[in-house]
Amino acid sequence: MDERNQEGGRNCLPAANTPHFPECGPADRMFAVVYLLVGYGFIHICSSWNFERNLAVFTICYAVVVLAYLWGKKIRPARESWFWLAVMLAMGLPYAFWSVLYVLQVWTLIAVAAYWTLSASGRLIGSGRTSDWVLFDGCNAMIVVPFSNFGCQVRVLWSCTMQEGDQKKMGKAGAILLGIVIVLPALLIILPLLVRADAGFQHLMSGLTEYMTDHLLVTFLRICFAVPTGFYLFGLVFGGIHGENTGHFREETLAEKRKSVRKVPDTAVCTALVIICLVYCLFIGLQGNYLFSAFAGVIPETFTYAEYARRGFFELCQIGAWNLLFVACAGTFSRSDGREHKGLGFLTGCLSVLTFLLLATAVSKMGMYISVYGLTVLRILPLVFMLWMGLVFVCILVHQKKEFPMVRFCVMAGAVMFCLLCILPVEHWTELYNVWARARGLIV
Repeated sequence: MDERNQEGGRNCLPAANTPHFPECGPADRMFAVVYLLVGYGFIHICSSWNFERNLAVFTICYAVVVLAYLWGKKIRPARESWFWLAVMLAMGLPYAFWSVLYVLQVWTLIAVAAYWTLSASGRLIGSGRTSDWVLFDGCNAMIVVPFSNFGCQVRVLWSCTMQEGDQKKMGKAGAILLGIVIVLPALLIILPLLVRADAGFQHLMSGLTEYMTDHLLVTFLRICFAVPTGFYLFGLVFGGIHGENTGHFREETLAEKRKSVRKVPDTAVCTALVIICLVYCLFIGLQGNYLFSAFAGVIPETFTYAEYARRGFFELCQIGAWNLLFVACAGTFSRSDGREHKGLGFLTGCLSVLTFLLLATAVSKMGMYISVYGLTVLRILPLVFMLWMGLVFVCILVHQKKEFPMVRFCVMAGAVMFCLLCILPVEHWTELYNVWARARGLIV
């Protein structure tokens, strides 16, 4: 039996990508309506004041609705999904009080919410867990599943397992609701013209016209955006629960594709890595005194602390990111695996060590700058990013000798670090530290 079925209690559910529309029950119809309200709620918080507070409230409501839908279908959320639920709440709830990431935190929250929804329904590619295919899982959660099931909400509402009499009643109710929606823009055009045409009618309708102009028009515009938003959100959770259009990426197919792209000769990959490593060795050899003087707390004579810290800091961060890409490409496109080909594994390890050394010099330079001028948010964020990259390269070195789910560990570690930046009042703590250090003469 499928492991997802054993953990999630989904024996009665159809397999992914069934050719027919799945059988739906009262829970599906009820939550199809609820998700219309959820879509409206999301648009409302994006177009109203107190966005920060409303986003935190919406995060809680979204989590409750998804869990209620799962439990309504007698599906037990996958174990790992509780971790991603905690990550989602850790990103969304503190936003009501403080944030140092602003827009990035909102977009990351949206991505994590989609990923958690797919994780909770047990539809991640790697046996319901975060795996090497995390990018494909993210693509599934953000794009493939919600848009492939974009029209499921309409089908559930109007034609899913209802008796013929119920269909007629729902059809009449739907027709009435559709007529109300259609007439709203017409009234918004006609009523202002009638008000200007007659003074008596103007006196009678003045309050109503003002209300329609100020409130109904805004509500109508919100509904126009809320409907497709509800379709998107319901398509994601419905697809995860019923396995609709969740099998576009299959683990076996992806594993074969990964084997098929291993076409670059090992000699060519090793040659490229040797050249890159030699360039870094030459750079470190020529600039050793300049790079490593920060470890001793000494700056070059011609530099100030600010110039020394900023010179090359962001360039070294970019080098670390590029080297991470180089290592990934070497492991993906070379004919042999790094653990099987000793030369390839050795060169990957050398590149990781050199990158870790360059990152350490950048951190030491920033640390010296902070020890003189104090903390700021813009100094903390790149340090956290470099700490995560350093952890990734350490994992690459360990992975050369020991098999473990490296991608899963690195992704989760990055999520925890990001959550700490969201949860902790970083800006407030930096101000407290600067006041304390300045009072004791530790910083300028």
